[in-house]
Amino acid sequence: MIIVTGMHRSGTSLTAQVLQALGADFGPADKLYDADQWNANGYLERVDAVDLNSRIITGHNRTTSRLAAVRSQVSYLRMPSGTQLDARLQAAADDASELGDSLRGLFVKDPRFCITAPAWTTTGNVTGLVVALRHPSASVASLRRRNRLPTSVGHRFWRWHMEQVLPLIGPETLVVRQDTLTGPDHATEVDRIRRWLTDVANVSVVPDTPSVLDRSLIHHQADDDAPTESQRLWDRLTTTPAWAPPER
Repeated sequence: MIIVTGMHRSGTSLTAQVLQALGADFGPADKLYDADQWNANGYLERVDAVDLNSRIITGHNRTTSRLAAVRSQVSYLRMPSGTQLDARLQAAADDASELGDSLRGLFVKDPRFCITAPAWTTTGNVTGLVVALRHPSASVASLRRRNRLPTSVGHRFWRWHMEQVLPLIGPETLVVRQDTLTGPDHATEVDRIRRWLTDVANVSVVPDTPSVLDRSLIHHQADDDAPTESQRLWDRLTTTPAWAPPER
């Protein structure tokens, strides 16, 4: 399986849609979340993977009932401690291995993989990683609109995810910035994604790429000055990429 992740509201769905349009297989539609008002083109997230990731982080399923969803959301926003996560990651190892076996060859997308990836990578089922990036202030603005999350909490939530995923990024990781993917040079970025799919993920890409870059779906641009901690982490992610090979 190839993990597609990144902070919530950071372009993970748009990145997944581009990957799918180019030939990436996210599995049957009846296993995926439905589209909604916040993502009209769909999330491309598997319900079973989301539920396991949610249990690892919060102790609750995410999709089985409205009550479970609320409990999961509340616990998630509390950002469980490292000790709690370590215990849950270890406890979920067998479930992640079993589910991962059934997902071989598929792309599996969930922002929660930023936190839970260690439970999956130790099984040997993960063969690739895609990380979507968006400036923290833009992600936080979108979270404030969708989840009514205060700006200060939103930035801590963003940093929590990106600090966890940063050590996982390596030379063969596909890192996709939303501002580049939706910017004036988006065709070049799509070509870069196409080459990664061919060279790293061994995907037979489609010859003609249908357009999925609907700019009308890109909302909530940065509207605050990012706290120093968030800006420093963003600079680390983008100015001196941790996944760049060392100079010789």
